[in-house]
Amino acid sequence: MSWKRKLRKAAKQKRKREAEENQASPSTITEWNPEAYKDKAVKFAQDILRFNPTPYQVQLLQDPSKRIVVIWPRQSGKTTTLSARMIHYAATHPRTTSLIVAPGLRQSMIVMDRIHAFLLAMDKRLRRKIVTRMLRTVIWFREGSQIVALPNSPNLLRGYTASCVLTDESAFFHQDELVFYSVLFPMLQTTNGTLIASSTPWGKDSVFYKFTQEPTFKKHHVKIGQVVQAGLTTQAFVDEMKQRTPSERFRREYLAEFVEDELAYFTQKLIAQCIHSELAPITDDWTKHVNPPAGRYFVGVDFGKKVDYSVIAIVRWNTKKKAAELVGIVRFPLETPYATVIGYVKVICDKLQRVEKVLVDRTGVGEYITEEMQNVHIRSTIEGIMLTVPSKQEILGYMKNMMETEHLGLYLDQDLITQINLEHYELTKTGQIQFSHPDGTHDDELWALALAIYATRTPDTSWMSIGYGVPHQ
Repeated sequence: MSWKRKLRKAAKQKRKREAEENQASPSTITEWNPEAYKDKAVKFAQDILRFNPTPYQVQLLQDPSKRIVVIWPRQSGKTTTLSARMIHYAATHPRTTSLIVAPGLRQSMIVMDRIHAFLLAMDKRLRRKIVTRMLRTVIWFREGSQIVALPNSPNLLRGYTASCVLTDESAFFHQDELVFYSVLFPMLQTTNGTLIASSTPWGKDSVFYKFTQEPTFKKHHVKIGQVVQAGLTTQAFVDEMKQRTPSERFRREYLAEFVEDELAYFTQKLIAQCIHSELAPITDDWTKHVNPPAGRYFVGVDFGKKVDYSVIAIVRWNTKKKAAELVGIVRFPLETPYATVIGYVKVICDKLQRVEKVLVDRTGVGEYITEEMQNVHIRSTIEGIMLTVPSKQEILGYMKNMMETEHLGLYLDQDLITQINLEHYELTKTGQIQFSHPDGTHDDELWALALAIYATRTPDTSWMSIGYGVPHQ
């Protein structure tokens, strides 16, 4: 069979499948009248997006307020509801611009991916009448509107005039006062636009928390009980998470409460100020082709096996900013053989080409682990360190100094920042700081990161010195 006949046959089969799908769904709407749905977001969600919202989702969809704050627990359908609302607004309000802004492009793309999923699930004939073009970060609508996904970067945000702005994970915005008061609010001025601020609770020093206290903002605060009642999760699952999750994290993520542990060595405010919009992992899979930016890299490795996890952290030294920037975290399942972790470190060093130091926690594994890493010819200096009370104090103290002096940049990773915030400290009788983490939690990612950061110190700086150093230029 010739290739032309194959193409004709494939096209015929495709038309047959589409006809069968349309027959199987006789209620599918193929006609589009924007005016019929302009003030009917719930009906739009049900008829056009085929999304049946829960009672609390209905309240958010049809809220006409110009200032809205959203505090919902995990698995409550927040992203789905906000995506439906954004599509409805753009589709029924011609020549408007709607922005999705998050701490990094990765986070704003989560909402954009859900929007894409809604649009792609539409009947193709209907979609063509609503949308003209769909790209990864921009969607153009036939009536001249657009939805744009952006990171929380003042330089990238300036210049837009928006009618609707959705800020996701707003509590983690770097320079949040500058972004909200000097960039986002002014872009809504001429359009009398809508601001929807959404986030997991985090830190009472944030602009997002201030919004939750202001009467000008309509607050949508959902508790996990409402999610269970709506059938989106079960009480058994919630009870399991309550047993498995640290109290503070459970209250933040499932009860949607603003809480902070008084024993935390790294405060939520300190962590949030280190989250930078331009930072993102170099890759999610180091075994595939990687094209990393040129630079000087440092790696920290925390080995675990049956109880703790093995974790690799990679930071890049930004010479211009004189700062260490997180560019990757690799987590391994429990009981992953040390040889597998060592092999992965070698792959990372080969891909990055210029890893100046790999700092390894050899507590509990001895010098054998660094010898094995040297035997496989990892392209870097390998250094092992024992995590004792004094060395822990020095390493975490170094990391804290880097954070306080704005010499450390992180991308938003909920598991990592939770581990950082859960690290407790207490002062011993000898004046030393003793570190710990709550029962049932882990701090492997924290220590891998701390080791990578500590590896950036100058060679002539004693590992027991006070303060922080920076690599030689």
